[in-house]
Amino acid sequence: MADLRAALGHALEPAYRVEREVRPVGNCRMFVALEKSAGGGLLVKVLPGALSLAIDSSRFEQEIARLGRRLRHPSLVAPRNAGRVGSFVYHTRTFVEGTTLRAWLARHGELPLRRAVEVLRDVLTALAHAHADGLAHGDLKPENVLLADGQALVADAGILGALVPALTGDGGGAATAALCAADYLAPERRAGQPAPATRDDMFAVGVLVHEMLTGRPPGGNPEPLEEVRSVPDWLAELGRRCRAAEPSARWADAGSALASGSWPSGGG
Repeated sequence: MADLRAALGHALEPAYRVEREVRPVGNCRMFVALEKSAGGGLLVKVLPGALSLAIDSSRFEQEIARLGRRLRHPSLVAPRNAGRVGSFVYHTRTFVEGTTLRAWLARHGELPLRRAVEVLRDVLTALAHAHADGLAHGDLKPENVLLADGQALVADAGILGALVPALTGDGGGAATAALCAADYLAPERRAGQPAPATRDDMFAVGVLVHEMLTGRPPGGNPEPLEEVRSVPDWLAELGRRCRAAEPSARWADAGSALASGSWPSGGG
């Protein structure tokens, strides 16, 4: 543990100092680094060793740099850079003060209806920007939804798509799917689809809607959302259509789903 932290510190010098290790996400270790001059923070995500060894880190760095240039939107936390320390590959993004949706759900359970709708609108707005540029998130889950200053931000968009061309062997679908939360994976991803697509993201949005409003993911054969909690018909239909097993039955992208909603006035 100390060796990896020290190696990261050396890799990020002289601009940043590694401050602490934070709670991991799945099998990825996470560190916070602070900028020595201005005090801004980085979140450093270290990929698992077995996956790291299968990555061409130079290609991954190029893909992350390209991704960071494309994901310019107030609701997206874009990646900053990537690199390798020893046998581990890492990528970084701006550190956001706040909490994750996962942590909020763990502490409080389901969200109030209005807040869930606000978070959903922010998430769809962020995804719509990425989808309009042909980018799928690929790993949408509560851990990647950040709650800060009354707004929901989406992190790690496009990271899995950047990994796929950097993998040096076969089995890209299985390798990248292993990083994802199983409940949020669309059926075609579980079946080994090699690269994420926008309709996969829409499946994850449907799971997110259900978990925000009930406190738990829907599982294999869930009760209809409107039978579990009083929700508007449009919201229940949005969640149901997003979770369709057949990709063609879902919205093609987040912009289409966003246009279908009866959103409250006054912004998020």
